Amino acid sequence: MNTQSTSTKKPSAKTKTKERVVMGQQAMDFIQHGTAASMEVVTPLGRKFNFKSNFIGFDDQQHIYFTLPKITKIEYEEFFVDGFNVDIEGISEQAEGTLVRFRSRIEHVIIRPVQVLVLSVPQEAKLALLRNELRYELQLSGDIQLSARKLNVLLTDVSAGGCGFTYDAISPVFEVAQKIVLEVSNSTTEDIYALSGAIKNGRKKRGRQIYGMIFDEPGKANCRRLLSTLVYDGTKYVFKNARKNQSIGD
Repeated sequence: MNTQSTSTKKPSAKTKTKERVVMGQQAMDFIQHGTAASMEVVTPLGRKFNFKSNFIGFDDQQHIYFTLPKITKIEYEEFFVDGFNVDIEGISEQAEGTLVRFRSRIEHVIIRPVQVLVLSVPQEAKLALLRNELRYELQLSGDIQLSARKLNVLLTDVSAGGCGFTYDAISPVFEVAQKIVLEVSNSTTEDIYALSGAIKNGRKKRGRQIYGMIFDEPGKANCRRLLSTLVYDGTKYVFKNARKNQSIGD
């Protein structure tokens, strides 16, 4: 059986999270169209099937719509049955750094003309705040050294413990726990900040690759150096006395 393991991990017991419960319909406001989610079908006998899906939307008839993964006929017949429970969790992009978790139930499985998984709106959902650190919104250009070339990326946010970055390309695709070094340079001072660490999560949205990484100790030290050189320009953080072309996406 070709089950797929989820890459979104639940917070460990050591992680301090602030969790609150909201009504199921209200929870839908925290999930944007196209948001990636980790899902797990649980059969009445306790068998489980993990897969990735994307949130399509919901309606006033208490239905939630997700994309259906590529599955075999055997997997379809065993796990995708009306009435089976589905555990869902995903990172909210509308309240970034918040994990949305809830249990739903399969209402319909649509195969043709398009493949859609129809679920019921849950009675309640749990929102768990994952971030314990101040996050700075950025739009700074950076590079990741690959085996044969450098990949230009956009650093979108940074905190003392990690950062987020994105790029507009099909490849490469980074794996969770893969070690990388994201170099950010200040063209005014020619200083280079090597943000080293490992990939924590990733997803694809509207043709862009979006990743989060967690720093190792040298990466944290270089991040502190980077943060000390930034100022707020009214919408985001930029280098002090940066040239006009230092921040891309302005």
